[in-house]
Formats: sequence, structure tokens, C-alpha cells
Amino acid sequence: MGNPIKTWFFELIEDAIGSKAMNQFKKEEDKNNLKSKGDQDENN
Repeated sequence: MGNPIKTWFFELIEDAIGSKAMNQFKKEEDKNNLKSKGDQDENN
């Protein structure tokens, strides 16, 4: 996350909901990103 505003926003959310929930969210996002990236590779 190179965008400082995005980083700040995610840190704010992490403080609000807790780091455990935020880590779970990040894992799911990474999984979804890898899945969608694989789908794109198949289409090209």
C-alpha cells in the first residue's frame, strides 16, 4: 500500500475493529486478488 491516505485509512479501521479482524480481511483480500489475477491470466 504505497498510498499514504489509504494506509492511514486502513490503520484507522484497524484501530476501530481490532488488528485480528483486519488481518483476516487482508488475508481474504490477498486470496481474492490472487484468484482474480489467475482468472485474468486464463483470459489472455
